[in-house]
Formats: sequence, C-alpha cells, structure tokens
Amino acid sequence: MHEIASRFDGMLIDQFGVIHDGQTLYPGTTRVLSELHRLGIPVAVMTNSGKRAEANRQRLVKMGVPREHFVDAISSGEVAFSSLTARRAFLIGKDGEDYGFDGIQFVNDPREAEVILILGSNAPTTSLEDYRKLLTGLTLPAICCNPDKLMLTPQGLMPAPGAIASLYEEMGGSVTWIGKPYPQIYRDAARLIGNPQRILCIGDSAEHDVAGGRAAGFSTLLVLQGVSAGHDPATLSPQPDYVMDAFQW
Repeated sequence: MHEIASRFDGMLIDQFGVIHDGQTLYPGTTRVLSELHRLGIPVAVMTNSGKRAEANRQRLVKMGVPREHFVDAISSGEVAFSSLTARRAFLIGKDGEDYGFDGIQFVNDPREAEVILILGSNAPTTSLEDYRKLLTGLTLPAICCNPDKLMLTPQGLMPAPGAIASLYEEMGGSVTWIGKPYPQIYRDAARLIGNPQRILCIGDSAEHDVAGGRAAGFSTLLVLQGVSAGHDPATLSPQPDYVMDAFQW
C-alpha cells in the first residue's frame, strides 16, 4: 500500500475478506489503517452486511481496529433500512442474529408480510434447497441487503444472501438489490469521507468490489484474500487497477 497510498485522497475498504476473515483481523490490517491515518487519508469501511452500521462499527473495534482509524462504516443493511417503507417483513437471516431493523415487525407467516428482507444466510445449517422450499409459492417483493453470493465461515465458503436472492429471482420473484456493486452504497460511502476526487476502492471480490468501484468512477484494488484467495488474478473479471497478494503496507 505504501507505493500507491499518496495517489489517493480517500479510501473505501471492504470489511470481510480484506480487514478480517469474519473471526480475526488479517495480519497487515492494523499497520495499513495506522499508516493511512498518519497520512490523513480518510477511510470508510464498506460492507455487504445486512446488519446496520453501528453493529459493524462495534465489530471492527471489538476485533482491534482503533475507532479513530476509520471515519465510519457503511453497510448495505444501513442503506436498506434508511430507504425502507414497509413495516411488516418476512425475515431471511442467520438464526439468533439481531439486524437492528428497529420499528419493523418481523412476522412468521409471509402471507402477513409486505416484503421479504434477505438480511443474512443460515448456511450451512440451511441449504439452498431448503431455501427453495421456503420460497416456493411466494410472490412478495424481496429486498436483498447483501448481494454477496459467497461468505466466509469457519466451515469455508458458503452460500451468502445474494445466492438466496438469486434463487428467488430464478423462481420468478422480484428482488431489489442493495449494496456493492450497486451505486447507492458508493454514493453514501464517498459522502462519509467528504467526496474527495481521488478515491480507491479496496476489496476481495471482482464481481462486487471491483465492478462496483469502477461503475462509481473510482480506482480499484483487489486483494487476493477472502473469496479471491488462491485465484489467478488474470482470470478475474472485471480487472482491477491494482492487485495485492495481501492487505499490507
């Protein structure tokens, strides 16, 4: 990072797969964020998390990221919540998780709901075939608050909420997608760091982080961690402006 940091006035950094693996920080994270803070380069942490921003801020700090080393966190869940008009929803998420959607009544019977909120995935306990059975016959509009197709788990890569939403679309359901690579989260994240002219988006997914950053008009850096670990960067599409083996200074 030290070779290119001075070329940018702000950075939008992915959380899962770049800063941490879902359980612990990657070895280079603390040094990178410390150096960016020292240089006065503002950082917003972007995440396709169905949870709201506060939960993601707390997660980062609890893992060991000093709060002053990032301006704020922006999540797809926060973007969805801020624009949600429905009051009754049928929730698809991880068992036992609180997504912080205060004021929304989650109902057990989808026939009583106005919308399906796809906030998380219960894989591997619940398989895609289980979700197919759950969604069969439903005609409710759905909002996917995490477009990621794969997620890091202690058991390896598993189907993420984006895979469930894609399945629902294949079954004829209507899905609104919120989060990377879609534009609203990039506008919100850039605003958090003051809308500087030269922004670098850093992520581990060509499909989400690189595609979204390029569409927003920003430079992109792909880290070969997370979902891109072990991949030949030449085979990934779209191609980023920069590639790093690991998130390190």
